[in-house]
Amino acid sequence: MHRDPALEKALQEALDVGASVWAVGDVHGYREEFEILLNKLDLTGRDMVICVGDLIDRGPDSHGVLTIVRESDRVFSIKGNHELLMSIALGENPHREDFWIERVGGRATLDSMGSREQEKWENARLWLDYTDDLPTEVILDRFRISHSGYRADTPLDEQTDEDRLKSREVFLATVPLDPKRQIIAGHTPVQMLSNFDVDPPEEGIWRHPVLLEDDRPSAVLLDTGIVLKDPIHRPRISAYDLQTGRVEEVERINQILT
Repeated sequence: MHRDPALEKALQEALDVGASVWAVGDVHGYREEFEILLNKLDLTGRDMVICVGDLIDRGPDSHGVLTIVRESDRVFSIKGNHELLMSIALGENPHREDFWIERVGGRATLDSMGSREQEKWENARLWLDYTDDLPTEVILDRFRISHSGYRADTPLDEQTDEDRLKSREVFLATVPLDPKRQIIAGHTPVQMLSNFDVDPPEEGIWRHPVLLEDDRPSAVLLDTGIVLKDPIHRPRISAYDLQTGRVEEVERINQILT
């Protein structure tokens, strides 16, 4: 599913009445840290949370993170490339199982699904009904949310799910890709932006130096590297309040598994 009109309507209505709508960067199975972050947000009234995808893989409790989001009436998510990778490995293209399990953290996800190996695989496949239906984009009056951002050389309405899940170009754009909406994405840890000749932030999230007409950054990146192995990067998960631009974060407590 590309978009979820009911979700977009609920998020926009929350913003319209002045409630907080928090966007949360890549969680990657760090359930304990995710719960601490949600508690810090002190959600009340019509406040809502929208995660930018990559709920799973590498951290110790992907099952727990998925359960929190699916069962909540105020925490939602779009799809990340790791949800897509799990779907490919468990469903349409089983020969990709080894890549998911050994290269991108799928083993940690499976291990969170049960005690016996067969049970792990069966339970993981049950999650596909949920994760396959996650939207790949949320478009609001003043915001546009996708997991990776967008390609810089293609009109937004011509971009594909793959562009929204895997591209690494939004931080390289020299003009706003959407002149009316701030783009919110994850996917690329802000600490790693130097690999693309972009200055990483000294702290917090990354805000694009190219501004919209209303002086907001044209894009923000919320993946603050919870899965980075070197503690010098201060691995953490972060939340961004769309109303105010305020950021809350929780540093990693649990070890990275894969």
